[in-house]
Amino acid sequence: MRLLTTIVASLALAGLVARGSAQDQSFREEPDSVTHREGETATLRCAIDNVAGIVQWTKDNFALGSDRELPGYPRFTITGDVNRGEYNLVVQDTLLEDDGTYQCQASPTETQQGIRSQNAQLTIYLPPDDPVIEEGSSVSVIAGQPKNVTCRADNGKPAATLTWWKDGQEITEGVTYITEDAGEKRKNGVSILTLNPSVDDHGKVLTCRSNNPAMDANKETTTQLNVEHTPVVVVQSNPPLVEEGSSVSLSCESRANPGEVNYQWKKDGVVLAGENGQVLRLNNVRREDNLQVFTCDATNAVGTNSANITLSVQYGPEPLKTTEQVIVDRGTSATLVCQWSGNPSPTIMWTKKGSSSVLGTGDTLTFPIVDQSHSGAYECTAVVPGSGEDSREVVLVVNGPPIISSFEVQYASSGAEGQIECLSSNSPPPSRMAWTWNGIMLDTGTEGRFTAEQRDVHGGRLSVLTVSKVQAADFADYNCTVWNRLGLTSKIITLRQKEPLPLAAIVGGAVAGLVLILVIVLLVFVFCHRRRKKQDGQETPPKEKVEIIHRDHEAAKDKVPPPPPQRKYYITADYDDRDYSSKTSLGAPPPWTPPGGTYQDYKNGNLYSNPYNNYSSYPAVSEHSYERASIASRASRASEAQKKPRMMTHV
Repeated sequence: MRLLTTIVASLALAGLVARGSAQDQSFREEPDSVTHREGETATLRCAIDNVAGIVQWTKDNFALGSDRELPGYPRFTITGDVNRGEYNLVVQDTLLEDDGTYQCQASPTETQQGIRSQNAQLTIYLPPDDPVIEEGSSVSVIAGQPKNVTCRADNGKPAATLTWWKDGQEITEGVTYITEDAGEKRKNGVSILTLNPSVDDHGKVLTCRSNNPAMDANKETTTQLNVEHTPVVVVQSNPPLVEEGSSVSLSCESRANPGEVNYQWKKDGVVLAGENGQVLRLNNVRREDNLQVFTCDATNAVGTNSANITLSVQYGPEPLKTTEQVIVDRGTSATLVCQWSGNPSPTIMWTKKGSSSVLGTGDTLTFPIVDQSHSGAYECTAVVPGSGEDSREVVLVVNGPPIISSFEVQYASSGAEGQIECLSSNSPPPSRMAWTWNGIMLDTGTEGRFTAEQRDVHGGRLSVLTVSKVQAADFADYNCTVWNRLGLTSKIITLRQKEPLPLAAIVGGAVAGLVLILVIVLLVFVFCHRRRKKQDGQETPPKEKVEIIHRDHEAAKDKVPPPPPQRKYYITADYDDRDYSSKTSLGAPPPWTPPGGTYQDYKNGNLYSNPYNNYSSYPAVSEHSYERASIASRASRASEAQKKPRMMTHV
């Protein structure tokens, strides 16, 4: 029984506790922290379920009261539906003094404990004073020297943020920001800008902008930079490129602050006495003046600055270094050097003499591998636009085995002295030259009727085999062999008999010569006779002034006597009997024989050819004559010479 009573009492107590817990006062809504500008209305919300105690608000742990009107705080009221447990604190026309920590509380009862809400912070924002740059509306600085500029905005809550701007661009480097306590929860914002001004900063505007949450828009203030600096100097040449022998003006332009500037000119570091103006005049400049350095010193109250200019004198190409001759062996490389100076720098082109094809450009012309065809004279031509051009010759000699450049067929007259020539015309010079025929070898000296001689001539070395009293058996093949350090070369030269000039050709030539003499005598006689008649006054009667009026022009024409008949003479010939048997110094062929052409001596009928590409390379032959008459293209008609002697034809 006792046990049952205990169980029932315990169950009743549990039921009372349960009913009490379900009806305990508790917060349905607790206040949150809010921020407002001064003068705005702030609301801190609080809602309690099962309110049992007295509800009140505290500020900074100080009770404001439980009456909804909150006596003593005319701007403070508690609002909301009491039946719903709403106890919202409303603060109208907030002031800085309203800034603080607030709490909603319900007091305890006999059966329930009191409750407290979380702390809610009411923050009141105040705008700062207008920003001020302490240095004023203009700041004087010296280029290159650091300078601090300070901007401040006081009495803000929170402290104002400050930013720097220069010509619309924000400055982020060299900025230091600090705050100062201004009292009554206010703060001063201070920004220090460390400037490192340049010349280009002169006249630019610095802007300081301030802002904080209580401001609707930024506020700003400005100052202008006055950058003092040494002169900024620029030296110019007029004209920029000076022709040799002309004049030039060098001008010294400066930008300075302060603007009063003094000038001094120098040449290659040496002061030019008396030259202290902004313009330096140079007359009759020479190529030696090219690349000389002229300096302008400009000085003001801050200091001195300088600028240089290098004089540019235009002149034509001038040779510096040329290798006149390069000698290399066949199969090796060859480099020809030809260096020039000029302003502007010359354009250098290489050509082979006699050709217009450009082989290369620049100071050098390189052949990786050469053969004897590369031998010859090369020209390097330097061109400076507007100043002319010049050229130099460089000879390339390619050493190789001997080259024999003599005629393969040569001629002699039976019973007379004959000569056979063998010319070696390349480099290196031959170390030996020898003739072989009929089992005989002869370098120099005499073997019976044969004599071999050697001599240096223009274009190489000549070996001459002389045959005295040529016999029929001597018209044969002769082998000329030439040695040098790079090899040997042989060539078969055939000696043939000269054909005698036909008798008809001799007679025809004599007749043509006689006719020509008669024509000349006749012309001289006519000329002298007419001159004598003119002197005697018989040819031209005295002139009289006669006026003739022709009424019938056709009749007048008939009365005019016809002119005397005119005789025309034409000289025709199919061969030329001029004698060119005079001995030729150095063996140069006559001018009417083209290089590579063939000519014939009509006195003996022998044909000769010129294998050389130009006359200057023709082998020199002294004490030896060739009687040349006509180019080979007419030789085929030699047999017709008797039938066509020189004639005078009357028309």
